[in-house]
Amino acid sequence: MQGKRLHVVVIDDDPEIVAALSAFLCGEGHHVRTGANGHDGLIILQNEAADLVITDGEMAEMDGFEFIARVRGRYPKIGIILMTAHEGRYPLAQALKHGADGYITKPFSLKKFSLIFQKSYWAALDRVDWWDALPEAE
Repeated sequence: MQGKRLHVVVIDDDPEIVAALSAFLCGEGHHVRTGANGHDGLIILQNEAADLVITDGEMAEMDGFEFIARVRGRYPKIGIILMTAHEGRYPLAQALKHGADGYITKPFSLKKFSLIFQKSYWAALDRVDWWDALPEAE
């Protein structure tokens, strides 16, 4: 990411996945916050700005689709990646429809994850209307 330190939220009820992604992302120089479910993720996002959210599809109480919809509704410019081991229950088309920028099936390699991570971050940046950022003509 060319030196840009991102603020990333990782949400998964599997502590091994959380630990592996956190170690990888921190090793790349990013700031990482973690949670075990969608409620944790929403609390983190209320208290801290984030550039990207990585969430599991299957979680107790609030599944990944509901979590994505809530995040997208409240924080429209955040990049979102959905991870799933259950493609049948959480297909790519539905993930995109609910607002995900990226999608990855478990298990995955860190190389593949890195590609999805970068693509999703840039997709989130593209949502910014850069015309609004231009100074007005005098």
